[in-house]
Amino acid sequence: MDDSGLLGPGEYVFFLGGEHMENGVAGARRLDHFGKVYAVKPLAPDLVLLTAVGIVVLLTPVVVFIAAATRFGGEHRDRRLAALRLIGADRGMTARIAAGEALVSSLIGVVVGAALFAVGRRCVELVDVQGLSVFPRDLTPQPFLAAVVVVAVPCLSLISAHLAMNKVVAEPLEVVRRSVRTKRRLWWRVALPLFGLLLLRTSVRDASQVQSTAGVVSVVAGVLGLLVGVTAVVPWLLERFTERAGGAGPLSWQLAMRRLRSHSEASTRSVNGIVVAVAGAIALQTLFTGIAHSHTGNHPSTTQGRSAPDTQVGLVRLAGADGEKPYASLLARTPGVTRAVGFSELQVSEVPYGIPQTVRIADCAVLRLLASVPTCSDGDAFLVAPRNGSTDDMTEWETGTRMRMGMSGLAWRVPRITATVRARPGAPQGAFPETMLLATPGAAGATAIAQATHAVSLAYQTSREDVRDRIRTAAARLNPRSQVDFPGDRRDDTALSSISRALLAGVAVVLLLIATSMLIGAVEQLRDQKRVMAMLVVVGTRRRTLSGSVLWQTALPVAIGMLVAGLVGTVLGGTLLHLIGRAAVFDWISMLAMTGIGAGAVLLVTVLTLPTLRRVTRVEAIRHE
Repeated sequence: MDDSGLLGPGEYVFFLGGEHMENGVAGARRLDHFGKVYAVKPLAPDLVLLTAVGIVVLLTPVVVFIAAATRFGGEHRDRRLAALRLIGADRGMTARIAAGEALVSSLIGVVVGAALFAVGRRCVELVDVQGLSVFPRDLTPQPFLAAVVVVAVPCLSLISAHLAMNKVVAEPLEVVRRSVRTKRRLWWRVALPLFGLLLLRTSVRDASQVQSTAGVVSVVAGVLGLLVGVTAVVPWLLERFTERAGGAGPLSWQLAMRRLRSHSEASTRSVNGIVVAVAGAIALQTLFTGIAHSHTGNHPSTTQGRSAPDTQVGLVRLAGADGEKPYASLLARTPGVTRAVGFSELQVSEVPYGIPQTVRIADCAVLRLLASVPTCSDGDAFLVAPRNGSTDDMTEWETGTRMRMGMSGLAWRVPRITATVRARPGAPQGAFPETMLLATPGAAGATAIAQATHAVSLAYQTSREDVRDRIRTAAARLNPRSQVDFPGDRRDDTALSSISRALLAGVAVVLLLIATSMLIGAVEQLRDQKRVMAMLVVVGTRRRTLSGSVLWQTALPVAIGMLVAGLVGTVLGGTLLHLIGRAAVFDWISMLAMTGIGAGAVLLVTVLTLPTLRRVTRVEAIRHE
């Protein structure tokens, strides 16, 4: 098959020729080319929210990284500017030189990034993330968004450089006179996340508003307020902690406290990225867990560590079958299957290629097995409410509405609806998030029955590991065109699965970027302190003590940041679930794992900085001109 017929390079598809197939009958459709666009159901509010929050969570640490990268090597820059002052440059000129350095560096970074993107785009076919693979053509950036990135990165670098220069005054003779330190104020640092939380609570009052442009903008602004607020609160907490830590403790601790008191900004700057990433990841994980729980009905904290439910449901659709009862009895013989109920299924829509709505046709005896039907007679029709009051329901059922049946396009009208009922436990209706119509043959009509596809609802035991494969095999033997679905399986939710895999790939890239940021920041701090550390070694300080000091300097900001990130991420995740009417479901194990990743990053960065520490603590490092 050509690439135009595949969703990705990792997809495996084949076409099997068949006879006696007629276009529009029994689910058959004629395809004469690839690329035909059918009407697709718009993303549900929860998936829109998950996508928007995921993008913000992925991009915010990148912005924090760019702002921090502009200040790497700040002390070396100050010394260069002082030397320029010595040969006649005034303060305005040094400020322009600093801005020019930041601008040139950012432009070089944009060019290098574009080159790396072009190279990576050619190799993207080789990457597979849990079944997600894309062609190079799928990674074609939109010109407008690419232009925004090209302009935004230099602008952010200039702003960051300007803010950094406001805090120093470079004088001749290599004198860098820092401005008077002022005590950090708390009110505006707390006001920022509180504003974001208030915006989320008040701007979106209904789940459907999330799908509007205004709703998405409000959500993005609120999430940004909370995540950026993390970077504002952590420096204040670190300053208060170091003030109260005192001079007690081992020498490595005292050295770290002294460094954190005098250069707390440099310490928090390098870890702000990972703190924001962890806070966003916890919020995203909480949101994803709540959405997945509503889609599958499984709570991660209750399914881990114990067996899955003993019985689950499956649905077999048999295109072109001549009667469902023989197939139901044959499928019931499959090892592991405990029950099989046959009925007919029809897809209808209001417009050609519109959003499909499901009609299931069976006699009253079968309908009573599928739903809690109080009274039933031929000619009745019932609506089955969606599971858990789902907000994903996009269907509209009104008596007398003109519909089109399947691919044939034949007209059909919604019959008189007798009542709205609930699906029985274990019935396939209970695993779908949309309202379905259950109709008796008299209500559906002969034409609808002729156009319907026969289907069988199965209940099977999960104790047999191969029961699903056996069901698929049995269905294929009965009808090669059969389609088997397991609604209770999270992997069957294509949209949710696709979004989660894309976010996983993005998180992996962001974590790599943040780890690089922490490593560069730690190395820069060591280089700035090399003469001091070399002098400490000369007077008898052990390198082990200095290594412990470096560890404390990195670990303390991260530890404080992880506490704030856990709190903010949990609150943000619960608030986002509240917006779409979902119950707050927390996966504590995953949250602890994310916090552990942050702690592991600290240890990894410390280990990677040990060679630099040995180099800067040599006696030769004392020499200076």
